Amino acid sequence: MVGQRSDRALYHPAFTLRYFPINKPTKIRIAVGNKLSKKATERNQFKRRVREIWRTLAIPSQLAITLYPKPVALTLTFTELKIALNKLT
Repeated sequence: MVGQRSDRALYHPAFTLRYFPINKPTKIRIAVGNKLSKKATERNQFKRRVREIWRTLAIPSQLAITLYPKPVALTLTFTELKIALNKLT
């Protein structure tokens, strides 16, 4: 079918990571909604932490990656978050 993509998912107690191949450089999206925290500063801090961790990880090229955190993810320290993301790669 035209336009249909076959994305895959990896699951962790703190978040779900979905990815699918693309013909462009790797793109990372972090979806942190108001349901997780009403405070923008907490949501933005989580996004900054994840971006910094991804920057240091070896990520396969040409993937579109979306990270969907769960409420417990906002309570993780930077080190705990780094360990959790390392397990998925």
